[in-house]
Amino acid sequence: MHARANNASRRPRGEAFPRTCRVGARRDFRAAYEDGAKQHGRLVVVFARPRAEGGLRLGLTATRKVGGAVVRNRARRRMREIFRRWAATAPEVSVDLIVNISEQATRAPFAALSSEATALLARAAANVEK
Repeated sequence: MHARANNASRRPRGEAFPRTCRVGARRDFRAAYEDGAKQHGRLVVVFARPRAEGGLRLGLTATRKVGGAVVRNRARRRMREIFRRWAATAPEVSVDLIVNISEQATRAPFAALSSEATALLARAAANVEK
């Protein structure tokens, strides 16, 4: 029988990435691609679309060109962490942000990916806010 997880190993609530912060519906992805503002980078591409409901949400895509399942999942985990850190200091906006992860992003150091993605997220959110 498995032992219960120690409460000390659980994340504090402030660091969670709840479902309310995720874009999951295909129609929301398509709407961002068709109507959203696009920001290009070397490692990622960010699409931003304003929301009526309020709040900041993130959607991630990594195609099979990026790599196998392990590589794609690692890339998505890295982007979620970058988004979580950025969202803590971001202005209060109601935006869906869709991030397309490139193959180069999987090989890039975390610091380089973080600096590019943070700049693109901020620029995309600011452009949609206008």
